[in-house]
Amino acid sequence: MSYKAINNIDAIDDSLENPSATAEFKLGSPLPINDTTKGQESVFIYCKSHAALNLGQPVNLIAGTGGDAELVTAAFTEVATGAGELIGYPLTAVPSGYYFWAQISGVITAAAGTVAAGDYVQVIESGTTVIVDGTTGSTSRSATSCGIAKTATSGGTADIVVMPGLRSHIAKT
Repeated sequence: MSYKAINNIDAIDDSLENPSATAEFKLGSPLPINDTTKGQESVFIYCKSHAALNLGQPVNLIAGTGGDAELVTAAFTEVATGAGELIGYPLTAVPSGYYFWAQISGVITAAAGTVAAGDYVQVIESGTTVIVDGTTGSTSRSATSCGIAKTATSGGTADIVVMPGLRSHIAKT
């Protein structure tokens, strides 16, 4: 893919899709990108993986503890109150402990269960895919909605639209 940076960070093209064993950018750095293939701006954030991740696997983005772990991924646990969680999605498979750019808004390719285009989607506790928030045909956003499906899938990946700054509650399994 070819990306064009629209802020003061140098164009990073292949860095978006190539995790690294060493940090190449400051953790927590946001990066807005004009992704011409998706027709809108996308935002990415630089983080460190807590485990091996799959393409599009939703991950919880949290503050780390000490050392170089200012922003790390974590497994999801139930969150029913407060502002909700910031969810990121890797553009490729990421080995455990590697640094990568997680997409946090825009049109995102997400690992998904069975969803229809137009369904609001959510991530549940311990989830590794987005699933329908409620029942198929879910057209009402809830506190657990993390986006809306743009394409359908019966397991695999789906394109979802995530608004900038969206935080979501995480439902219990």
